[in-house]
Amino acid sequence: MSLAKVYTALTRMRELTQAGIPFSLSFQSYSEQRATTNGIKSVEKAMLRPGITKGKSDKSEILIAYHDLTTNTHGTLYLPLLLIFNGNKLQ
Repeated sequence: MSLAKVYTALTRMRELTQAGIPFSLSFQSYSEQRATTNGIKSVEKAMLRPGITKGKSDKSEILIAYHDLTTNTHGTLYLPLLLIFNGNKLQ
């Protein structure tokens, strides 16, 4: 996966969130604490939310917080595990 494409997707997510426009995404789930995955997760309508501030975690730059507007729940994903953004595969 091209890291440049992942960061381009993140920039676009930030722009859409600021404009109040939801987006879709799919990512490989992963829990570092449990060292497990629950497979690929898909969110049809998401917007970013404030994440972990720098200095509070060494993963603050790659741990992305989002709000799932369909289920009204919060989630996080590891940016390197982002697979699809708005229907476009990130390869």
